[in-house]
Amino acid sequence: MNVDHETAVELIKRMINQEHTPVLDNCITCYACSELCIENADPFDLMASLQEKYHTLSPRGKIDAIEKRFSSTDEIEKPSWADRIISLCVFKETHADLIEGELYNLPQVSGKPYFCWVLFSHLGAASIQKKHAKTLIHRLALSKPKEVICFHDDCYTMLAHFAPEYGFDVPFRPVHLAEHLVRHLKKRRHSLLSLDIKIAYQRPCASRYTPEKEPFIDELFDLAGVRRVNRKYDRENAMCCAGVKKILGMDDPGPDQEKNILDAVNAGARALVCLCPMCMESLLPAASRHNLPIIFLGDLARMALGEININAYLKERDKK
Repeated sequence: MNVDHETAVELIKRMINQEHTPVLDNCITCYACSELCIENADPFDLMASLQEKYHTLSPRGKIDAIEKRFSSTDEIEKPSWADRIISLCVFKETHADLIEGELYNLPQVSGKPYFCWVLFSHLGAASIQKKHAKTLIHRLALSKPKEVICFHDDCYTMLAHFAPEYGFDVPFRPVHLAEHLVRHLKKRRHSLLSLDIKIAYQRPCASRYTPEKEPFIDELFDLAGVRRVNRKYDRENAMCCAGVKKILGMDDPGPDQEKNILDAVNAGARALVCLCPMCMESLLPAASRHNLPIIFLGDLARMALGEININAYLKERDKK
């Protein structure tokens, strides 16, 4: 929002007093305010509670329908005991092509019982997220793992940030996908291929709450031999993919996405690396217009391992 400092102070004061303000209608739930706040006051938590109170983002009926869609009361088979498992959320059903190769050769759990629910803070219904958190933790803990690798950034954020904030015990260590990839590549350090391209990185919204894993992103790029371009919309200044605008029926996300992609292209990036499959889908039209291939973070690691040929991959994307 284009407001001056004095107006911003007034808006925050009004929201602290539980008043409705234009912020609640214009916020696209990118979480950036909570990372950038120098007082660590988590202003998005305040905004999220008021968005739910005033139903500014989604009507109650829509929320109930989406909650029902992702809820699961099915009895789940107790997995075999394992020190390390990987939680795929719902992406094995929707993005199976991103979950191939030796990187994912460990016990897996997936499907609606393991949905992380962070979507609901984008919909103006953060209480739904909290409501289901304990059940998710319980299901993940059934195999008594020491570590749970989180395929999706939202899942890691739920377990590493939101659950402790809610006061819920997490009886295992959440491991971010980037850390898992780095571990694996380090074991193969002497046989890795150097990909030797310039890339831009698309930082997901949920990373605002878990910046502690950012060094693993950079270490992975180093191991894979790619160079992260120095661009305006990166790290703390990252733009979100703007996909939530489409979900919520807000204004056209196209101009924001165009600005983001052009920033990467003008900085010299040969490809855009994404951590979130939803970011990939949201940014694909703009990226395609500017011949900027999109690579999933896990696929980048597979390229360094030699499982995917990067030149063939880029040529195929260029054709499209």
